[in-house]
Amino acid sequence: MNKSRLFNRRRLLSLLVAVAMLATGMSLSASQASAASAFAQTAASGYSSQSGIQLEASSEGGQNVAFIDNGDYIAFNGVDFGSGASSLDVRVASNNSGGSIEARLDSVSGTLIGTCAVPGTGGWQNWQTKSCSVSGASGVHTLYLKFTGGAGNLFNILWFKFNAASAPSGGDVVGKLFAGYQGWFNAAGDGSPNGGWVHWSKNSSAPAATGNVNFELYPDMREYTKSYQTGLGNFGNGSSAKLFSSYDQETVSKHFEWMKTYNIDGAALQRFGADESDTPNNWKTNRDSVAVKVKNAAEANNRKFYVMYDITGMNASNWVNAVKHDWTANVVNAMGLPSSSAYAKQNGKTVVCIWGIGFTDRPGTAAESAGLISWFKQQGVYVIGGVPAYWRTGVNDSKAGFLDVYKSLDMISPWFVGRFHDMNDADSWKTNVWQPDYTFTQQNNIAYQPVIWPGSAWSNMTGGPRNENPRMHGDFMWRQAYDMKTVGINTGYVAMFDEYDEGTAIAKIAENSSMIPTNQYFLTLDADGVSVSSDFYLRLAGDINRMFKGELPVTATHPTSHR
Repeated sequence: MNKSRLFNRRRLLSLLVAVAMLATGMSLSASQASAASAFAQTAASGYSSQSGIQLEASSEGGQNVAFIDNGDYIAFNGVDFGSGASSLDVRVASNNSGGSIEARLDSVSGTLIGTCAVPGTGGWQNWQTKSCSVSGASGVHTLYLKFTGGAGNLFNILWFKFNAASAPSGGDVVGKLFAGYQGWFNAAGDGSPNGGWVHWSKNSSAPAATGNVNFELYPDMREYTKSYQTGLGNFGNGSSAKLFSSYDQETVSKHFEWMKTYNIDGAALQRFGADESDTPNNWKTNRDSVAVKVKNAAEANNRKFYVMYDITGMNASNWVNAVKHDWTANVVNAMGLPSSSAYAKQNGKTVVCIWGIGFTDRPGTAAESAGLISWFKQQGVYVIGGVPAYWRTGVNDSKAGFLDVYKSLDMISPWFVGRFHDMNDADSWKTNVWQPDYTFTQQNNIAYQPVIWPGSAWSNMTGGPRNENPRMHGDFMWRQAYDMKTVGINTGYVAMFDEYDEGTAIAKIAENSSMIPTNQYFLTLDADGVSVSSDFYLRLAGDINRMFKGELPVTATHPTSHR
């Protein structure tokens, strides 16, 4: 097609759109409200002023800025760069040779903070995201995006987003993917001081098809070198129904071997039952023994780990002192976990997470929580908060009056399990929660580690619905990660690695009825009609990590093969 005729046709279509908008009383810059934050994805069509450009419909929705010539610009009033920006992402397309975008402050010839090169992409609607470094921007400014290049139309731009300098990518946690690790399963005969079955069954007896089953997903047992006979019937393939124990070093080592194999950076070791007293009991002895085995496995497999205190069920009158005592007496002094080469560090600081801060059904006032965070920080510890989904607005699952507490954290990790149920929900959470959450944390120099989960159910534990939150053969989990990445998030927490109880595990799982007892219901990976391998969710998590790190394209559908 003749280029000049194509150019004229595009001009004509744009003018027709403009006439239609004016006829209905709309302005060409109907969406020109100022961008509140430099770190939010901002539509290029939402400019405050412009020179030389026009708008047209975008193949990705909304409108893009088009017909850009050398020297044209768009400007945005009141852009808040917070304490600084380190890079600029732009969504661009060009059927020519492209050009450059100059980011300038306060005037079209003002301070140049960065220049993004825009290549030809093979079409005016063939969109690509390009990035460039920026420096020298902090506080509130009018942002000018000035376009430069050769003759004729240069490129189109759909949106842009700055990334904060205050969210470092170095260290063991920021920019990484961790998984929650329970390590809480016991079996009779495993040598544990607990002396019976724990978490697999509702009492200390072996799991049996008599109502004494406490877990939803049956693990794929083929790689475990130690296993224990249950009271359940044989598998559909004739094999005996056995289970592993987390008390065995072989089990923990296998789990961390999988983390290494499948590209999961490390584990957050759940720690329950912190106490002011050092009085020994079987439960504490078992817990601490598993913690040391986690350290050993992480060191052997070059994975990282950190302690995550879960304050669920703790005594409201002494929970703060209990955590302080346990950290000092047991985690640091008795076990020496932070001294391990595998213990996670961020910004040169030892990492700890306190899970449950601010939840309506967990202990702790705002003052108590702030005091504990401050205590850890005074010791040079990097503090992650496992916080409610609605932490920023202080409603629903979050106590009111905790915003300053949340702002005192080094990293915020909101809990999203069960808060939404399908991909449409995830898309809604992107718009209404993850984007404003991320913008808030960027503006306040806080790292953001949202929870990503594969699906869940706990019918054997509670009698609830079977397959309550379907996994959709990986589509559900990937969509969350995709939506987060498009917002700019590159750090994640998978819930959970080994949570077979409530059906959120990503560790190897029974694929179908041949791998579970014939006389007891368990949720299998083919429940939605698609056959996937037992390691599929480990592979999917690894691909999410690669997408977060820019090693895989950002795509709405996952690249992970089902088998």
